[in-house]
Amino acid sequence: MTSESHKGERLAFRTCLRYTRHHSMKDIASKTYIYGKHALMEALRNSPHAVEKVLLAPQGEDKEVRALAKSANISVIDLSPKTMLHDIDSSAVHQGVIGLVSLGKLVREYREFIDGLKIGPDSSLVILGEIQDPQNVGAIIRSAAAFGVAGVLIPEHNQAPITGTVVKVSAGMAFRVPLVSIGNVNTTARDLKERGFWIYGLQGDAPQNIATEKFDAPAVFIFGNEATGIRLKTRELCDILLSIPMNPGCESLNVSASAAVALYAWSAQHPRALKKDI
Repeated sequence: MTSESHKGERLAFRTCLRYTRHHSMKDIASKTYIYGKHALMEALRNSPHAVEKVLLAPQGEDKEVRALAKSANISVIDLSPKTMLHDIDSSAVHQGVIGLVSLGKLVREYREFIDGLKIGPDSSLVILGEIQDPQNVGAIIRSAAAFGVAGVLIPEHNQAPITGTVVKVSAGMAFRVPLVSIGNVNTTARDLKERGFWIYGLQGDAPQNIATEKFDAPAVFIFGNEATGIRLKTRELCDILLSIPMNPGCESLNVSASAAVALYAWSAQHPRALKKDI
């Protein structure tokens, strides 16, 4: 398989239903098809509870996919013209491997997640602060996986929910990193403070340079809305507001790019986080 076909397989997703920014996380009931072996293997290994059905070409050599599906009690259907449902993208590069995923089942409840989290010096979390673009949400999830973040916390309201686009842009990492539904950013931040986390907010004009910050406590990074940034009440809850030094000729970075820089800066001081299984 060439790198291009692998990339096409990994990123070829299709949303079955569309959602607007006004839907809460609890409203997510849509499903998405994931196309190709790489993408489906990520789902079966890391989030089998979210996979509802697997369709495989009968002539394909996909014994590992079949075995993983069987161990998770997921039905496997032979892929044929009769079983190709009308909403499956006929142009997708799937190479005889398709999975149907329930998006709502990818999201965990906060209390269950946080009570089961082993918190230590190498622990970090991300809170999305009313980010509206699903492309940004997916990119941040991918960066969270890359830099050893323990979970991405997503508010129920005024926030882009988990959709097929988010899963696609995350390059399958939405199946690896815990995605956690929270009711309110400020309430959650207060609870995390009580559990020993240090709360960081990213703000372009903040006096504290992220390059000189010593991340010596469990960390929470809050990334704000694309247009308005972090809400005032949320900024007031932050222990430190951080800025990213950049050439004055560049006004700012996109929120997902800022997130990648911030999480890299943290992980550079916590290399053990990169060795942990998410």
